[in-house]
Amino acid sequence: MSSLLLLFFPLLLFSLVSAASAFLAPTSLFVKVHHRAFSSHAFEAADSRLCSADTQTLIVGKIILDKYGPPDRQTDDDGVTIGGGGPQSAWGAAASLVVRDYLSRNEKKKKINDNNDDERDFLLSNPKHQITFLAPVGTKNWTPSMTEQLTQLLPPMVNVVLVPSADHITPTINIWHDENENVRWMPVDGSFDDIGADGLWQNRPSAQDILSAIQDTDDDDIILHAIIESGSKPTGKGLDALPFFDDKLMSKVSTAGVEPIVFADEVSGKVTEEDSHAVTTTIRKIRQSFVRARACDKEKDGNSLFVVTPDRPCYEGMISHTNLTMDESENTENNEFEMIIRDGGNGCFTNEMKMPAATLRTIDKAPVNPTGAGNAFSAAYVVCRGTGSSVKEAASIATAVGAVVCEYEHLPPWSLEVIERIAEAACEVI
Repeated sequence: MSSLLLLFFPLLLFSLVSAASAFLAPTSLFVKVHHRAFSSHAFEAADSRLCSADTQTLIVGKIILDKYGPPDRQTDDDGVTIGGGGPQSAWGAAASLVVRDYLSRNEKKKKINDNNDDERDFLLSNPKHQITFLAPVGTKNWTPSMTEQLTQLLPPMVNVVLVPSADHITPTINIWHDENENVRWMPVDGSFDDIGADGLWQNRPSAQDILSAIQDTDDDDIILHAIIESGSKPTGKGLDALPFFDDKLMSKVSTAGVEPIVFADEVSGKVTEEDSHAVTTTIRKIRQSFVRARACDKEKDGNSLFVVTPDRPCYEGMISHTNLTMDESENTENNEFEMIIRDGGNGCFTNEMKMPAATLRTIDKAPVNPTGAGNAFSAAYVVCRGTGSSVKEAASIATAVGAVVCEYEHLPPWSLEVIERIAEAACEVI
């Protein structure tokens, strides 16, 4: 399994904005798809090579408050929507596991009865999928009603753990489309200064915050996936990566996923040499820490999987400006490394296969809002791999999750219809 994967999904916007698509009703441009039969023969039940039945998944991400519309048209009465990448990651992780369950049932001829509420509700809230979403919030502008909004709009199996700071604000942006339909955004009230993201995101959540969120402290089969600000001058000064260097935490992690965030030049579309070196250094250091922590306890087998999910400009910068190569994995018997690169509408590919993008079910076959799709894709892939899916199965489900996120103005509603839509897209691309 020592393959270096190349998979892509859109990250068209500033990482922090990359989930600016949060939680409202689906857009009117979405075309309702009637239930139809589709083949799921390529999907198999997940094996137990990497995980146990009670694997816990921890998704660490960022939250940004989005105010829709240009700054000169904002009023004090305009509401905010919760975005930032983290909620999309948590949604994608939950969706991937439920879709895999759905496809497995379909393969076994155990289809969900639309009239059976109990059967449908169990699929959509299966307690065996233990997912915890951790994110920092600044309480100078975060309210209890926002916590309630976030909790209600994420899937029911996602436990939300917010790490508050009374000294900071939760980053807020104005976001809108210009006359050419390009996405524009602007920070509000110093949201990315020390009082905002640059201070708030420093070591929040900490390793201890994450350990406290683990339900069974003796569990050594944790999946940990995080959005990490990267590059030479990352927001939060790169301290959001500190939990990956805590031996106590990482010894409990069997699968670690990192989505590095670095920004390409707006004109050239390329990541600078300085940023590329910084990202590569961070990835290597995290992997070394992970392998060391897993090897420390001789009572454990030390098995681990490390997955990195950059976008294409980030990946191309690393292979152009550093000595990272297609054979960088350096896998050992117990420690495996995968790099998954997202390529937007081109679908996804590895050094061994190519997988097309799913056909969007929108009126013009174009994305309604692709922001956040890359975050959902990354978490979905890591969670599927960490719970036993093959590379091909994980890639197809993650691709489908990302595609369906693109079909809505904000995050899709949590419903059986949406799960069936993702399953259909996964069967199309596999």
